[in-house]
Amino acid sequence: MFHYTELDMFCNDVKRFADADGYVPEAEDICQDFSYPEQQFENLSSWSNHIQSSVHATRTAQQKLVAWRNRLS
Repeated sequence: MFHYTELDMFCNDVKRFADADGYVPEAEDICQDFSYPEQQFENLSSWSNHIQSSVHATRTAQQKLVAWRNRLS
């Protein structure tokens, strides 16, 4: 779990996966550790899909952030 603001200006694609407090789930996280509406993830399949999409979006945003930082160096 991490707060979406850690991705600086590349957080926009990740924000949609964040809970009400701005925390984004990572691969091993469990739904109960987040502040999502109770009915949003009623089954394991919907949570698994959310995690997969979140991890993919996070990796993409991290790559963009690293490339941007390297460009400034």
